[in-house]
Amino acid sequence: MLTKYVTDNHYHIWTDALHARQLARQTSNRWDRGTYVRWVITTGWTALEIGCQDALEEPKISYSFRKNLDAAIMKASLKPLVWDSGIWKQISELLALRKRIAHQFIGEKELFQNTDVAENAIKVIRQAIKAIYIHCDKSVPYWIQDDFDEGWTTGALQLHASGRQCNSWDDDPNAIKITYIYKDQEYLSNIYPPDTDCLQPIEHLFNGIGKPITAIRVYKGAALAQEINFEISCVRGA
Repeated sequence: MLTKYVTDNHYHIWTDALHARQLARQTSNRWDRGTYVRWVITTGWTALEIGCQDALEEPKISYSFRKNLDAAIMKASLKPLVWDSGIWKQISELLALRKRIAHQFIGEKELFQNTDVAENAIKVIRQAIKAIYIHCDKSVPYWIQDDFDEGWTTGALQLHASGRQCNSWDDDPNAIKITYIYKDQEYLSNIYPPDTDCLQPIEHLFNGIGKPITAIRVYKGAALAQEINFEISCVRGA
């Protein structure tokens, strides 16, 4: 699990889509599931439109998507997209579904979509975002690899250090303690021998705890040796 440090608004939109997909997975209520699946499609599509606009540096692709995307690609003197096969054919099919959801009076069957529709939408949109950046010979955004969201949260924290075994250095006055801040409360992560290089434990904590922590503190004995703060507005769920 990853602690999401969201410094890019585009990434923020993508995390919304992942969150909606996880809610669709978790719910047993078909009404809620249909809502979450439609949320995945509409929000994920927004992430795709923004990706195309960013890759091509063209802010008007969102309207008449396929027509304007083709025009922007022609303007940039790039090879045309192939719409009758591969990923762009799948995007055309998803676009048709998205239009029915967003602009038409859809029937009951499409209101109560199954979770596999959300799974496919995330998969196809991820591939298309990668494809458009590569097509434009630009770096693919790092965050598009993110495929995790915990979904419903109860507000209860399963302590990272719960169940840890006591070690011989725990009572050493020079032992290194690493703690983290979650919801304005400080929790012990682990205690290490005095000669420990703290870089690896810190990275492991941030990437492994799976909770929206906002700071990590390193103590040498009772003294605070280092504090790393994360901008709270950038930590999803904080």
